[in-house]
Amino acid sequence: MAKIPPCTTTGRARQRSVFVMSLRKLRKECEAGLADLPLPVPFSLDALVANMEEAGGRTIRLHEMPDRLARVNAACGLRLKAGSTSLVLYRRRPTAYQTQHVILHELCHEWFDHGTTLDAERLRTLLPVFDTSLIARMISPAAAEAFASGGGTVQARAQYDTHDERMAEFGASLIPRMARDLTTDDMVGRLDNSLSRPVANRRRGLFPGRRSDDA
Repeated sequence: MAKIPPCTTTGRARQRSVFVMSLRKLRKECEAGLADLPLPVPFSLDALVANMEEAGGRTIRLHEMPDRLARVNAACGLRLKAGSTSLVLYRRRPTAYQTQHVILHELCHEWFDHGTTLDAERLRTLLPVFDTSLIARMISPAAAEAFASGGGTVQARAQYDTHDERMAEFGASLIPRMARDLTTDDMVGRLDNSLSRPVANRRRGLFPGRRSDDA
C-alpha cells in the first residue's frame, strides 16, 4: 500500500507567518529610516532632491540614461557617489509612475547611505557601455578616475536579494504614501484654519463696542 504523503499545510502556514513577520519588520525599519526624510508639500522629485541636498549637505544630480544603455541586462537605476556629489542614473520606464519609482529607489539608497565599491569590470556589467566621461562631466574628473580604479561607491537597481535592495524597494513604495498623508494633513489644517477665522471675525463683529462699554 502506497504511503499517503504528510500534509504540508502547517509548513506552508509557518512559512507564510515568517514572511509576514519579516515584511512587518522591514516596514518598521523603512518607516524609522524615512521618519526624518524632508518630504516637500506639494510633493515633487525636484523638491525632494533639493530638500535632501540641504539636509545632507551633498549635491544630488539626476540623469536619464541614453537609449543606447536601455538593454535587458543593464541596471534600471544606478547611484554613483564620489566626494560631495551623488549621481543618480535612471532608465525611463513605460509610465511616469514607474520612472519615479526607479528614481525614488536610488534616492532611498542615498538617504540610507547604502552602497558598495565596485571595480570597473563589474560596473560595466551593470552599465554595459559605461563611460567615465559621463562622471567627469556630471561630477568631476577626479571622481571619474576614482570610479575607473574602483574607488567610488555604487548602488545599482539590478537585483533584489540583499537587505539594502529590499529596503530601497520598500522605501520607494512608501514615500508616495507618506507624501499623500502629508498633503492630506496640510489640506485639513488649511481647511480648519479657513473655517475658524471667519467664525472668529463674526464673533468680533457681533460686539464691536463691547470692550469700550466694559471699560
